[in-house]
Amino acid sequence: MDNPERAAFAAEFDVSRETLARLDRYAELLTDWQQRMNLIGPSTLPHIWDRHFRDSAQLLPIAGPGQRWLDIGAGGGFPGLVLAIMDPTANFMLVESITKKCTFLATIAQETGSSAQVTVTNARVEDTPTQRFDIITARAAAPLATLFDWSVRFAGPRTRWILPKGARVQEELASAAQRFHFGHELIPSRTDSAARIVVATGVKRR
Repeated sequence: MDNPERAAFAAEFDVSRETLARLDRYAELLTDWQQRMNLIGPSTLPHIWDRHFRDSAQLLPIAGPGQRWLDIGAGGGFPGLVLAIMDPTANFMLVESITKKCTFLATIAQETGSSAQVTVTNARVEDTPTQRFDIITARAAAPLATLFDWSVRFAGPRTRWILPKGARVQEELASAAQRFHFGHELIPSRTDSAARIVVATGVKRR
């Protein structure tokens, strides 16, 4: 019997059989590697399609296709690797400081046919050479002010930050506003009624 979360994902995002097969391989490898390292919360393992794949994929309609993405603290590959599978016209730099997680990320990119789009950088974002990106994202990596501090040097005049945040998003926005000028909108998360996706533009230090 088909996984209902997988079927719902396929319908919601109009996913081809080929893309679903690549995500199936991702889920299979994630389940295997999770036994050897902590890539996701163990309680979320039965809900990969909703808690991780869907949570990541919801950023793509906001960004649009063909973007150049920076994913900070890429960890288990969320959202960057899911988005790479969903949008073969985009490019991604995944920055992760833990070497064994970088090995996992590179393995997933290879096994899902995304290697040509994905660069895995084994470093702290503070030590990553400056280049420009269209979209900057991160999932559960740091508070908003810290993410801006790390990433503002990677932004051009039209860069957008697309950042999934939890129930304390207003607190994080207020804290970030003490150190940065920026515009933003809040988009409801499809996977958590209390969560919001921050879409920030024009980020500059005060």
